[in-house]
Amino acid sequence: MYIFVYGSLRYGFELHHIIAKSRFVGLGYIEGYEMYDLGNYPGVIKGDGIVWGEVYEIDDNLIKFLDEVEDYKGSPDDLYIRNKTRVYFDQRRKYYLDDVYFYIYNREVNRREKIEDGDYSTWSGMPVIVNYFAYAENTNEKVLRQRGVENIINEIPAYLKGYKMIFNIPCKYGYCANLIEDQNGKICGYLQKVFLHTLNSLDKAEQHLVKYMREIVKVYDKSDKEYFAFIYVSDHKENTKSPSREYVNIIKEGLRRKWGDECISTGLTEYDNLDR
Repeated sequence: MYIFVYGSLRYGFELHHIIAKSRFVGLGYIEGYEMYDLGNYPGVIKGDGIVWGEVYEIDDNLIKFLDEVEDYKGSPDDLYIRNKTRVYFDQRRKYYLDDVYFYIYNREVNRREKIEDGDYSTWSGMPVIVNYFAYAENTNEKVLRQRGVENIINEIPAYLKGYKMIFNIPCKYGYCANLIEDQNGKICGYLQKVFLHTLNSLDKAEQHLVKYMREIVKVYDKSDKEYFAFIYVSDHKENTKSPSREYVNIIKEGLRRKWGDECISTGLTEYDNLDR
């Protein structure tokens, strides 16, 4: 089961330790709700806005414990009521999960300050965490450090289905990687949990909005668990070129860190052909 947390259970807040070991699925938002400041924590009620939060995979034991934390007993008079909702992960509403648990505030919010953008972390000045899928040269730690990416909270091997890699974006290595749809394709890389401001730094290196666009995709770990993550891709799909040997070696070095030779020797992403 999944839970959507929007307040003191989010990363950096006092109750996050309760859920910190759970699998972070992604940053998302719900529609038809409004958020209000209740003092030391927020409350969400039905309305005409959106609310941002983090989605985690949880089990029966944790949901029961969270019910105690939120003082939810299943009564209509409870302070919070546990409900289910649809959570979106991208602005196009292509990626979403249904039946995600969350807690809705069950009191009046008269004279309470409304949090207009529905993001308690941003409103409180706390860092926002997101998932980022690194592929090609961004799997290489040396490249990431050069691009200002150092504060990676967590990193695991992951893959993207339905795409293959091409090389058509001019860069200092000759031509850098891009992705095109391919029904049988599979791109190996790393799922990184990072701060949103880390991606803002990476935008410069990726020439965001000029060469690459930052989008949301669904990726999977080695256990086929799904995540929703940012990725950099380009709309330019023509004029595929051959990558340089230097660029190929940078990619292979990056993948071998945690994938070993699995993604290089099996032909999953065409890495075994890049030296030609």
